[in-house]
Amino acid sequence: MEGIGTILIKMFDGMVRKLKEVRYVPQLKKNLISVRALEALSLEISGRNGVLKMLRGLMIVMKGI
Repeated sequence: MEGIGTILIKMFDGMVRKLKEVRYVPQLKKNLISVRALEALSLEISGRNGVLKMLRGLMIVMKGI
């Protein structure tokens, strides 16, 4: 890990979300998001049929395959 910062992610619905305290690891070829870190932000994690959804109440905050 070389640093910690904030990034912007464009979501499936066109909204832009900000993720804080993201770790930068230059050796990784793919981006990783910690499910545990999202749970710490009071998000409920739900997975079905290869789709992972992060919910706050009834609102889908993030969705990924």
